[in-house]
Amino acid sequence: MGAIFFYIFIYFIGYYGSNILNMLTVRPIITNRFVVALVPVYGVALMHAYMIVTKPLPPGKDVTVEYALFEFVALPVVLITVGAIYFMWNGKGNQDDHTVAVPTNIDTEAATTESSPIHDQKTDSQTEVSEFSEGKQNSDKS
Repeated sequence: MGAIFFYIFIYFIGYYGSNILNMLTVRPIITNRFVVALVPVYGVALMHAYMIVTKPLPPGKDVTVEYALFEFVALPVVLITVGAIYFMWNGKGNQDDHTVAVPTNIDTEAATTESSPIHDQKTDSQTEVSEFSEGKQNSDKS
């Protein structure tokens, strides 16, 4: 469980580090921060796996190298990768939804029959302008 939190921490360091890098540059260098943040996770996972394989395991524990690699490296990396892909696709869907923001819970009949006070003010001011321009045209003709 601790390894998963460790790799999530590494992922967020990569994610926000790429955000800071984009803020420091004039043009954004990194377009997909979700995938770029996986690079430090894979790097740390490779170093972690190398240390598990080359160093002797703790003497008091009944753990094999394969089990340690699976529990402390492979499982957290797979979960982080699946989570990054999920949030990347979820973020793309939210961006598409924001471009076409149509409320679905509005009563369209009531919205079209009722007029707002702002709309009434606009029509009043438009009629005043048209009456003024008609009066000016009549005075110019006479």
